[in-house]
Amino acid sequence: MILTVQQWAAVGAVALAAGTLPSVYFALNEPENRTYYGILAAITGIAATSYTLTSLGIGTIPVDGASFYVPRYVDWLLTTPLLILYMALLCKPGKRLYAMLIGLDVALILLGTAAIFSSGAISLVLFGAGCVAYLALAYLLVVALPEQAAFETDRVAMVFTKLRNVTVVLWTMYPVVWLLAPVGFGLLQANTEMLVIVYLDIITKVGFAVFALLGRDALNPLQNEALAMDAGGEESTANPNLAD
Repeated sequence: MILTVQQWAAVGAVALAAGTLPSVYFALNEPENRTYYGILAAITGIAATSYTLTSLGIGTIPVDGASFYVPRYVDWLLTTPLLILYMALLCKPGKRLYAMLIGLDVALILLGTAAIFSSGAISLVLFGAGCVAYLALAYLLVVALPEQAAFETDRVAMVFTKLRNVTVVLWTMYPVVWLLAPVGFGLLQANTEMLVIVYLDIITKVGFAVFALLGRDALNPLQNEALAMDAGGEESTANPNLAD
């Protein structure tokens, strides 16, 4: 059965809401690590709210035969920095690098948005600039973040690496979908685009939360510094036991 855009958005809302429950459970039952679980719950909870609004047709703007989903882009502007924050709190690379990561993250989302409301060569240039920003972001996540990391234990390093790898691989798929979607070259129908984005968001956000919760034992040595991003700070070196 082929679902409509709104129906696929409803599927996403239910899946992401369900994916929020484990994080809320651990936040209530393990208060010493509540900061981390709260971040995970916020990621999936914001996405669930976004898809609920989209399923109701709220915030959907027609653009040259395609649709711009305002809740989707607000979701990404809020949740992608939270995903980066969770990883940064694990490796504590310093606030400067975190600020660079967030700056690139916001820039690529805004450039992608601007590309949707542009046309022709300008749209492709803006999209290309967004891709450059993403490549820079991916480089920082894959290379710079581990190099400046101050991991408390090898277990923390392992959890960070798994979360980082899943995030980078899945985020790389979003520009491809953008190109194929109605806002790009129109090779995907609107409902198929929504299906693919819902699938990616579920894996990216719920999957991230699941992997993080499976590795929650790594949080124990961090609980007294839940919001510290500079333990070891800018001068720390890469953990030799960190492996992709």
